[in-house]
Formats: sequence, structure tokens, C-alpha cells
Amino acid sequence: MLNRRSNRVKIVLSCLLLGIIVAAGFLFLRFRGSVIVKPNQSELISSEVITYRQDDEAWSADMLGDSRFTMKSSGCLVTCIASAVSMETGTQITPGALNEIFSENQVYDSEGNVQWAMIEKIEGYSADVFQEVSETEIAQCLVFGHYPIVRVRMCGLGNFHYVLIVGIADGEYVCMDPLENSLTKLSHYLNRVYAVRVVSAN
Repeated sequence: MLNRRSNRVKIVLSCLLLGIIVAAGFLFLRFRGSVIVKPNQSELISSEVITYRQDDEAWSADMLGDSRFTMKSSGCLVTCIASAVSMETGTQITPGALNEIFSENQVYDSEGNVQWAMIEKIEGYSADVFQEVSETEIAQCLVFGHYPIVRVRMCGLGNFHYVLIVGIADGEYVCMDPLENSLTKLSHYLNRVYAVRVVSAN
């Protein structure tokens, strides 16, 4: 009887250990390549934030170039760019209108991915692709009136997603998420950033 109980305990402990190892492996793979980013200042209020949703019915069904992907399914990056450009220039350009510009100028590849070098070829537009994630770079962008587009994971662990950092409040980065009706905080994505981009327009 004691041997049976002992064996059961060993099995349970083995299962728990296996579960911990699997969970740790999952988190390692999910977090690989990310940098935890937190601001060094408590407040940095930007001008009025212009928010858009990628699934707005006005453009949700629009295709990304010649790809099979739509704004609703894969337009988070374009929506962030539209918001950033609108705030920088003071002239609103909707994600639908920006998508048309990008499509006409072959900015997308066959899978709907943005080709950053092609943005540079559009008159009045520039794109900065940072080689590494740096809190200093993000802070400097905001100080100079630029809005960093950051790649995160939904809820910190889900699929890759793009959000736009628009300021700092209460010691946290504030973000415009193209799938949310209100502003979020970078902590919603566990403060983990996988890439930083900035697109500007004159």
C-alpha cells in the first residue's frame, strides 16, 4: 500500500516537473528576441492622439496590395503608421487612404508584409528601422515628436502585433492599439518589445 502511494507521488511530481519544463520552454520561445522596455520618466504628454482601428468597416475589407490579406486581418502596422503620420503632420490620413498609397507604390510583398525601403521611395515619406530595441531610442523619438511603432505579442504571449507608442503616463508607455477602442499601456503586452520602427511624413 505504501509502495503504491509512493509511486503515485513520484508520478505526480514527475508530471509537475514535466509541466514546469514545458511551460518554461514555451515562455523562452515566446519571449526570445524581446527586450523589456520601461520609461525613465513619469510623464510625457503628446499632442491630441489620433486613433484608428484596423477593422473599421470603411476599410476593413481592403486588400494589402496584391496579397490575400486584408486590413482587418493584417492591417495593424499600416493603421499605426496612419495614426503616427496624422499626428506628425496635423493632417488626418486614414488607414484606408494610406493603404491605397502603399498598394500603388508596391510597398507590400506578396504576403502583405511592409517593405520598408519602398516607403522611402514615396515622396515625402521616410522610414527608420532600428537594428535593436532601445529604451533610449524610443524616448528620444517621443521627445522629437515622432511616434515609435513597436512589435509586441498580444497580451504579452499571443501572436505578433503592432502598436503605436504615443506618450508616457504614470511611469508607463501609453499605446494606440489598432484593435482597441481606448488607449492601452505597454505593460498590457508585458513591456516586451521585439522591434521598433518610425515612419514620418512631411
